[in-house]
Amino acid sequence: MTTPLPLLTGTELLVTLFAFVTVLGDAWVLFAGLTVLYWVGPRIDDTLRPVAATVIALATLALAVVLAVKSYTALSRPTAMPIDPASLPRGLASFVAGELESTGFTFPSGHATGATAVYGGLAALLTVGRRRLRYTVAGSVIVLVSASRVILGVHYPRDIVAGMVLGVVLVAVGSYLARNGESLQADRVFLLAALVSVGGIIVTAAAGLTEDLRHAVIGFGISVGGGILWERLTDRLCDAPPVSIPGGIAGLTVTGVLLLGAYAGLFGLLGAAVGSIAGIACLLGLPLAEQWRKKRS
Repeated sequence: MTTPLPLLTGTELLVTLFAFVTVLGDAWVLFAGLTVLYWVGPRIDDTLRPVAATVIALATLALAVVLAVKSYTALSRPTAMPIDPASLPRGLASFVAGELESTGFTFPSGHATGATAVYGGLAALLTVGRRRLRYTVAGSVIVLVSASRVILGVHYPRDIVAGMVLGVVLVAVGSYLARNGESLQADRVFLLAALVSVGGIIVTAAAGLTEDLRHAVIGFGISVGGGILWERLTDRLCDAPPVSIPGGIAGLTVTGVLLLGAYAGLFGLLGAAVGSIAGIACLLGLPLAEQWRKKRS
């Protein structure tokens, strides 16, 4: 005899739904999506790769700013959970519990800032599709992701408002820096992200925040590696072919090992810097490896 599934209350259903929505603002989802767009974008339109590179730089900048501000303000998160995830069906309980347990400081919301920077940046810089539709879709996702952080009880309303405002400012500044006539210079945004990361390194080191210091060093490594590679190889990277599925799997594996290992602290502080530089070099440079492979075959 099977055990009937427990019925969810209205609050439990709302929290569960927004636990899935909030994933759209997770850093790994944002970077994974941008990576795929960067690698295969030329199959759709030649402008997609430089746009993806610029928004990767914007995402790096957003995370660097959030880390610096959070470490400086050091404001605590809300402590009350909206529901007890143990009351949910077994398949949902662990997932929802993970989304309800956020660590670190609260102001501003990283999800709100990152979602605004990435989805807003794509809406502002893409040329495919209708402009109004791009902004409508981006705005809807940004509002839903930001609202999810309050519904899940991991942020205060002020945190998400500040995050969205900050994200809009970063999109405006990043777009202005990157635009050079009809081309985009992602290296300029990477440079700004590197400067902000230096500030984050100073703030986190002064506060004795070891894990946040490592994350700031990783942000600096990604910014420096991405900026140098894009500045020196812009034309070659834009002209390189889309990445094949086998190449993408291999690239994702190598990039994931380098960046996730750096974030997990497997390489030490210096190793985190080197690993992040190598990781972003692999991410941005993979189309050149694909081009070399095709010439050899």
